[in-house]
Parts: sequence; structure tokens; C-alpha cells
Amino acid sequence: MKVLILLLMFLFSFSHEIHQGKEDVEYSTITYPAIVKLHPPAVHFGIVLPFATLLVGAYHALKGRGFEPLISILSFLTLFSLTLSLLTGYFIHENIEGIIPQKPAMDLLHLHQKVGFVLLFISSIGFLTAVLYHMIKRKVLMYLFLIVNLILCIGVWYQGYLGGRLVYEYSVGVPVEVKR
Repeated sequence: MKVLILLLMFLFSFSHEIHQGKEDVEYSTITYPAIVKLHPPAVHFGIVLPFATLLVGAYHALKGRGFEPLISILSFLTLFSLTLSLLTGYFIHENIEGIIPQKPAMDLLHLHQKVGFVLLFISSIGFLTAVLYHMIKRKVLMYLFLIVNLILCIGVWYQGYLGGRLVYEYSVGVPVEVKR
């Protein structure tokens, strides 16, 4: 039985090589500028901080406490990290516009860029709401901050989905070999 299995495996591997076909196709490697490597670290802070801010804010709201200055600090760090993510993405976009061969990938990249600008705007509203809360101390501002931050977290999740599609479906930012 073992001999039969080994024989079948040998025949299948042999037939695979025969039917694989030999193509005389030239490949070229798509490479990206070094600035592309700056975007992922900046983005990961931009992913974590909105969720951390929402969790800390929700904890304080559920406990019936007012927001501590930590909320404003986390909101500022969120705004800063999203600004950094947007800037690195913008500089990357300027450098890779002619490199990406597929039109659907370029369309997705442009959507990804637009969503980034919207997220930065929402993050600035969240930061301003947190600062206003510390100045006025109205509960309505605390709840408004939580709603804005929840919207921001949903947007960050969607942005991550778009970025994941760019990398894993279209290999944007990843050196790949393509047929000429």
C-alpha cells in the first residue's frame, strides 16, 4: 500500500511538471520607494488610539465620573497619529501614483485617501469636544465625545479594511513580479 501511494505521488508530481507548461515570459519587479515603509507603523498607532480613547471614555461615563485629562491627552495623540498616518499616506501616494498597474487598485487607493481625510476631520472634532468638555464640564459634551469617537472607530475599521484590500488583493506597497 505504501509503495502504491509513493508511486502515485511520484506520477502526480511528474505529470504536474509536464502540464505546468514552459512559458517564455519576461517578468519585471515592481518596487516601491523607501517612504512606503513609514506608513504601517504610523497607521498602527492610528488604529489603536481611537479604540483606547473610546474604551477609557466609556469606562469613565459608565462609572459616572467626569473625563480626566487623560481623555484629552489620548484624543490629542489620536489626532496626532492620524495626522501622521495621513501625511505618510499622502507622500506615498505622490511617489507611487505611476507604479500601480491596475485601475481598480488606483480607485481603491483614492477612496482610501478620501476616507483618511474624513477620519482626520472626525478626529479633530473629537479632540475639540474633549477640550470643550474640560472647559465647560457639561455631560452632553462627554456623550457627544463618545458618539464622535465611536464613529471614528467605525471609520478606522473601514479604513483598515480598505488598506488590507490594497495590500493583500493588489499587493500595493509590496515588491512583486509581474508579467510584461
